[in-house]
Amino acid sequence: MQTQSNKRNESPYAPRMRRQALGKTEALLEEEARRAYRDGRTPRRQEAMVSQKKKHPVLWGIVALICLILLVSLALFLAPQLLGVRYQTLPNLAFTGEGMIAMNEETLSSYRAQRDAVMSTAFYDGIVVDGISLGGMSMQEAREALAATEAAGGGGFSVMVRVGDRNYMVDDTMVPLERNVEEVLQRAYSLGRENTIVSQTGMTPMMERWNAIQNLADTGMTLETTLSYAPETIREITDQIADVTYQAPVSSQVASFDMNSLVFSFTEDQSGRQIDRERLYTDVLEAIRRGENPGMIEVDVEEILAPVTKAELMNSFGKISSYTTTTTSNANRNTNIQLSAEAINGTMVGSGETFSFNRTTGQRTVEKGYKEATAISGGQNVPEVGGGVCQTSSTLFNAVARADLEIVTRSPHAWPSSYVAKGMDATVNWPGLDFQFRNQTDWPIYIVASYRNRKITVDIYGHLLGDGISIDLESTVVQTIPAPSGVKEVLNESLPHGTRKTTVKARKGYVVETYKVYSQAGKEVRREKLCTSTYKAYQETVEYN
Repeated sequence: MQTQSNKRNESPYAPRMRRQALGKTEALLEEEARRAYRDGRTPRRQEAMVSQKKKHPVLWGIVALICLILLVSLALFLAPQLLGVRYQTLPNLAFTGEGMIAMNEETLSSYRAQRDAVMSTAFYDGIVVDGISLGGMSMQEAREALAATEAAGGGGFSVMVRVGDRNYMVDDTMVPLERNVEEVLQRAYSLGRENTIVSQTGMTPMMERWNAIQNLADTGMTLETTLSYAPETIREITDQIADVTYQAPVSSQVASFDMNSLVFSFTEDQSGRQIDRERLYTDVLEAIRRGENPGMIEVDVEEILAPVTKAELMNSFGKISSYTTTTTSNANRNTNIQLSAEAINGTMVGSGETFSFNRTTGQRTVEKGYKEATAISGGQNVPEVGGGVCQTSSTLFNAVARADLEIVTRSPHAWPSSYVAKGMDATVNWPGLDFQFRNQTDWPIYIVASYRNRKITVDIYGHLLGDGISIDLESTVVQTIPAPSGVKEVLNESLPHGTRKTTVKARKGYVVETYKVYSQAGKEVRREKLCTSTYKAYQETVEYN
């Protein structure tokens, strides 16, 4: 039932497809049968072949013999080339890219000689290092030969440096040396061994090297080893020689100042000496490079002139500035001025030092001879021991400013003084109120102060300003401050009853600017502001009881 059902459901083309498949199968079986017969795999074909062999045994034997002869001949022909076998009577043949060649005994002998030379591990003939012929030596033998030469005196150096009457030795015991023996030997060994590829000349690498070896033997090649050392070590040695040789020049200086003759004395200047350290370094290097052993270098010593000579100072020192003020007829006051002038007289202020009026005079006391005289305190004229010394400090201020020294501390009085122009006074009071200046020059200065005939003079001695320069002071009142109006009355119970006393007079105030005026040959060249002084205005004050 199922078969019939399948037949009912199959394609109408199915019978034809089955017939085609059956035809192909029959054709394949027939082709396989023909192949089997042709290859002798069928019984009938095998019987036919055996029958043919039995009919021609001689013929097959001849064929086998011919093949054997051909194989033996081929082996004999190729043996010299493949196995290295040489025939004494038969020709030795070989194939090349250009055909077949026959071996030549003379050519072979020449080839072997060239091969042995090229493949040698020794140095080739014609190579000379440091005067030693290395041909035929091994690398170790060459090292030993060069080492023996160096030990016999072929290395090291010695250079004598003569500076004036002193000698200095620079040699290889002071400078670690290293000779480039290994580097040069490697270069020498590479000679004749350079090429490793076929060149464009058509020659083989071995022929190229053989020609190079022959050329090397004919023309030769000379190499030299060199010494190497640390240049910085040479620099250290030559710098030490330069340092030992160097002598700094000594400038002339102020030796003393005679307060009686007002004359300076000076020390003698001394020249220095030096050598050209850079030239010494290069000369020593050049002597080492030339291989001088021993070498000699003569070094010139150069004189160094002193920056400041005695002759220059003798013409450059003297009185820099001077200022004089006139005192009053008050004997006590004049005594105080004289004592303070004597206290500062002869004072030396070194370069960079600061002068203090209070420190130099000390406290003005009766024990020192100072007397009571009028002084300004609290806007009033009051009796005070040492009164009047402000005139000394003011005179000093004017001299110092005209000597172009640096003003450090200066204060004006409560009101303008009668002995100097406004803005040109300098008040002092123990211990807080001081006058100070600094010597900013390179040379010492000396203060010469004297009192005579109601005049106090302060001179500053030192290095002159030079070029005809002089300094003067000018003051300008930039503001006037009116005195307060009216009278200020103050009760003072210490006064007798019904007494009135004027203690502060009415005074105007001022603001004053003071300038330093620089002149050259009597003509002003510049001016600069020195200070500003403010004088307070005072209201009249009356005390009563």
